[in-house]
Amino acid sequence: MLNTARPSTWPGKVKNHFMKQIFLLLAAFVVAACTQPTPQQAPEPISDIPLGENQETAISNLMETHKAPSLAIGIIKNGVLTGTRYFGEQAPGVPLSAQSMFNTASVHKAITAETVIRLVEKGLINLDEPLSPHYVHPDIAADPRHEKLTPRIVLTHKTGFRNWPYEYDDGKLAFDNDPGEAYGYSGIGFMILARAIEAKLEKPWPQIVREEIYNPLGMVEATTIQEPWMAGNYVIPVDEKGAFKTDFELAYGYWNAADDLYITVKDMAKFLIAVLKNQGISDALAAERIRVQSDLTNNPIWGCDGVVDPCPAPYGHGLGWFVFGYDGNINVQHGGNDRSEAAIAYIELQTGDGAIVFVNSPQGVLLWPKVVEIVDEQQQFTPVFNHIIAKFLTPEE
Repeated sequence: MLNTARPSTWPGKVKNHFMKQIFLLLAAFVVAACTQPTPQQAPEPISDIPLGENQETAISNLMETHKAPSLAIGIIKNGVLTGTRYFGEQAPGVPLSAQSMFNTASVHKAITAETVIRLVEKGLINLDEPLSPHYVHPDIAADPRHEKLTPRIVLTHKTGFRNWPYEYDDGKLAFDNDPGEAYGYSGIGFMILARAIEAKLEKPWPQIVREEIYNPLGMVEATTIQEPWMAGNYVIPVDEKGAFKTDFELAYGYWNAADDLYITVKDMAKFLIAVLKNQGISDALAAERIRVQSDLTNNPIWGCDGVVDPCPAPYGHGLGWFVFGYDGNINVQHGGNDRSEAAIAYIELQTGDGAIVFVNSPQGVLLWPKVVEIVDEQQQFTPVFNHIIAKFLTPEE
């Protein structure tokens, strides 16, 4: 979550399925019609989160310190979105509102994971089937280890890849270790998974996500693909000084299964509550979702054993989600961090309590844990992130 920068382009090659790729390219021209949400009657407004004067002041000071012109918060109690707050602007002179769609970066991985889980529930894919019959990334086509990649290996971040190909000296994707062998947070793995599924199902990935997640959950202000209908509702990113980028434009037609989810606080709350209630999946698959399959307790980067008190147990990655355990309570969450955006979305499965924090700031990863500590005094996981952040970042960064 600390480095989710996206590649500027995505190399595409569907192994032995040239005609399928032609289909998908043509289908991309009509994806907008499939993905544009259907207007619905405006819901009842959500109450403002009650904050004391000291809390208001603390948040305002944090936004100024970390160059954040935009901040949105949602609070979930007992499985219900009970309050929201919007601080600042989505663009120069345009106040944030309930309709403001933030780019939430790697939080998109949770949407991708839940899409996959629902396809598994329907029997359309299997968690342990190979991806290679449907798609092989061209950089690894000559390495037979690509045949070991499966949805489960991708969702638990055991692909053997780094985050993105640009992290390799030659800019080409390669295996650092065998798939399934070790944990390594990777966005490119999620893109390979999405490409394989869309080739198998012969549908564009954004259409699959809308059919499996957004439409069933009534998420009309969330999108995997950037489209013209978003105009006027999305939060403009900022530069390193916190000033809005005056030349920013959406990349219409662009999508990334690991990054660049645009969504409102209210729609993210709908998603978290659906996960809490295991909506659309069996109890057995829901249990598999939160079973830690990549333990991070002693991981060189993410590990907290002996240095953070309390270190969660269990602690690691389930199927696409980070899983934190405290006193028998399971917290499932995903965060995101990129050039201008940072976000966290979490829900506790025993209490039904959770929160959402969206930040538009070049220092958002430094800001969101502090906001969570202000608005959710019961949570216990931010010390883990403070420990990880301190390894790599300083306030000046």
